[in-house]
Amino acid sequence: MDFIGYRSDAICAAVDLVNVVTEDPEGLLPDQLHRVLVAHAYQVLDASESVESALRAWARRLRTVFDVRTLDEAAVAVNALLLDVRIEPHLTCHDGDGWHLHYTAPEAGVVDRMRATTAFALAMLVSEYGVDRHGHCAADGCARVYADTSRNAARRYCSSACANRTAVAAHRTRARAQARQGSPR
Repeated sequence: MDFIGYRSDAICAAVDLVNVVTEDPEGLLPDQLHRVLVAHAYQVLDASESVESALRAWARRLRTVFDVRTLDEAAVAVNALLLDVRIEPHLTCHDGDGWHLHYTAPEAGVVDRMRATTAFALAMLVSEYGVDRHGHCAADGCARVYADTSRNAARRYCSSACANRTAVAAHRTRARAQARQGSPR
């Protein structure tokens, strides 16, 4: 896939943010959103209680992009996100990362940075790859989302745990069917 680290990580940040809110919609588990910010190298200088509620609301908005089935629906969902963010691109060099693109002004707060970066990353994902590289986990009973940043575009599960659980269940179903038919394995 044509994703460089920064864009790919922004998509992964969007996925992680959506999945944290999906798994804990009421915010009962402390520090989950803060962990997403830290894991994706957002400098958390203004982490107040309002940050958490703003990020939870944004995660629900991001989920709309994963919930669609058609490219037209995805474009509508992404455009709605882009309308609500202020994107001020500039090159920056910090923390030994070399020159790279930021989507907000240097003085922007963490919520604005997360919103602009994730909206722009999802816009790039949809514009370059349509709806085939993101969606809901294919595992029964899983409500998480995924974005496929691999070369082969074969991902359909949120994690290897869900993929493995599904494969084991399918294997056991086949084994039971063969046993009922009296077929050797």
